[in-house]
Amino acid sequence: MIALSLLAALQATPPLDLSALSDSGMEQRAYQSIDERLSERLEALALADNEETAAELASEVRSLWRQQAGPTADLLLQRGAEAREIGDVNTAWRSYDHLRTLEPDYAEGWIVSAELAIEDTDWDFALEALNQAVTLDARRYDAWALLGRALEQAQAREAAMEAYREALRLYPLHPAAGPALARLERELAGRAL
Repeated sequence: MIALSLLAALQATPPLDLSALSDSGMEQRAYQSIDERLSERLEALALADNEETAAELASEVRSLWRQQAGPTADLLLQRGAEAREIGDVNTAWRSYDHLRTLEPDYAEGWIVSAELAIEDTDWDFALEALNQAVTLDARRYDAWALLGRALEQAQAREAAMEAYREALRLYPLHPAAGPALARLERELAGRAL
């Protein structure tokens, strides 16, 4: 009896009019994949007109990049980061080695490995890992900036400048690439005189 009453009440209720939501300014947002959202955020980053906005966008972009792989990659990234924080370089290397083995097409694994190599001053591996990262995803401004740094250490200043320029093309207000490029340009201009 109660069920029949509920059924009758439901049938008497008019259907929900979703057009009212858009009229009130509460438009429905279409679902975006991680890649679609990433492309949108990277476009916004390239057009950001102040450092605060750019930093917020860059933070969101980094978060989206990390979401491109599965939970195992997340776990290995987290373990590696925790090990680096406490100075356990061996565990960090093992975590990142496993990550690169399990997800060889995941640029983030190559970049974190390169960061660790730079900390260890293993410039050869850093260059190799960063080249792999930008080959996998040419939009990785963080990899381009690190590549510039590694190339500087290898005394390849012209190549370093190109890497910094690429980072700045993607993220014009990059806090490290801009000053590094300006410094190299001053050094090269000083030599030319």
